[in-house]
Amino acid sequence: MKQFNINEELIYSLIIEDLEGAITQENKLLLQQWRDETEDNEKVYQDFLNVQSNIDKLYHENHCNADLSWELLDKKISVDKKSNPQINFRLWYKVAAVLFCILSIGGYFIWQNNYITISTEKDMALTHVVLPDGTSVNLNSETTIRYNKANFLTNRKLELLAGEVFIEVVKHNTYQFSVDMGGVVAEDIGTSFNVLKNDQKVAVVVEEGKVALKSTQANEQVLLTPGKLGVYDAKTKSLISTNNRDLNYKAWLNKDFFFQEMPLNQVVNELGKVYQVPIEIKSDKLKERKLTARLHYQTLDSVLAVISESLQCKVTREEKVYALSDN
Repeated sequence: MKQFNINEELIYSLIIEDLEGAITQENKLLLQQWRDETEDNEKVYQDFLNVQSNIDKLYHENHCNADLSWELLDKKISVDKKSNPQINFRLWYKVAAVLFCILSIGGYFIWQNNYITISTEKDMALTHVVLPDGTSVNLNSETTIRYNKANFLTNRKLELLAGEVFIEVVKHNTYQFSVDMGGVVAEDIGTSFNVLKNDQKVAVVVEEGKVALKSTQANEQVLLTPGKLGVYDAKTKSLISTNNRDLNYKAWLNKDFFFQEMPLNQVVNELGKVYQVPIEIKSDKLKERKLTARLHYQTLDSVLAVISESLQCKVTREEKVYALSDN
């Protein structure tokens, strides 16, 4: 009992991990021991579960509503205070803190009918999610994924509704992992790969292992190995496999850029997408100047400093926009 009291923060974090399906077996056992220890502990867990199971009330048509979130929590606290003066208010404030974090980072999730939907918004650079089987999924901005928590361990299907993800799949001897993109399915054979889905296409780049990219509508399939790019064209309904020539396909995740004699206007377009900051070039002549460099920096300021030195141009910041101009 004392051990659990001392590690109260740990217990709350384990509850959140359990509800998200990201808890390890060792931690799940620890959490279960804590739940079994007292009735009060189990009630705390059930309170969290009730909040989670009704979290769809905090959102409307998959859009965040912070004011409604705080209003519902405040009403819940007020009601419980009248009905049960002994209630552990720290629980609700911790739940409120969790919800605040979800809202403030620009991403959110909805849990309904055993399905968990996770979305990121436009200005959010990266979100990391661990699926119930241990598979790691990184989400780019403006991305939405969905999976069935109830049967995921026996039906390892992740739905990519929109956006871009990089997936590192945990090997499983029995159940195969797949990414469903609506008419197009990527079936993993023990690998890591990048998937992009928009209105025009589905694109899969394999980093390790193998991926079978299938079009269920055209009844076609291509097998992708490391360095290969598979593309499904939504307009022509065609499925092709080719060598991946985009060395920066994963730059949104690792900030690792390779530029080989690339015009500066193309360089800044790629940088703007990754760092989520607009960049302008003030002269047409400067736009055509070419850059050859490998850049690996977490901040845009560092990247632009190298470009400024390499191309002998000037970098200024005007409000929220960076500008490049001739010296």
